[in-house]
Amino acid sequence: MPSKRSKQKNVQRFYCPKCDRRLWRVGSLKYFLSYTGVLENQRCVKISHTGVLLLTTKDVCVDRNSWIEEFFCGEHGTLWMKLNKQADGSLGTSLATTNDWRLTSYTLQPETPNPSIDL
Repeated sequence: MPSKRSKQKNVQRFYCPKCDRRLWRVGSLKYFLSYTGVLENQRCVKISHTGVLLLTTKDVCVDRNSWIEEFFCGEHGTLWMKLNKQADGSLGTSLATTNDWRLTSYTLQPETPNPSIDL
């Protein structure tokens, strides 16, 4: 077990987009984004057109590389962030918008949304 402690160094930290303080994961569910149209799948999942046509023959395509998760900021309270898994394995973050919540499968936007959501 020589590499047991080395995993702790590779933990990615997230920061508040408003005040640059560290965000803490709350441990909530991950709300994965799902797409139904051919153009949505091709733009968001980034696969070829023929691959998209095969995927959209099914009802819904769930993107396992993008999800919405709850975070906590000491100054701003609860923030819902959209996380995207990058090609290098890191996670990109942005505030979840109303459109992002529409793309989740059968979930409602929480009652305490981000105050800077673009409609």
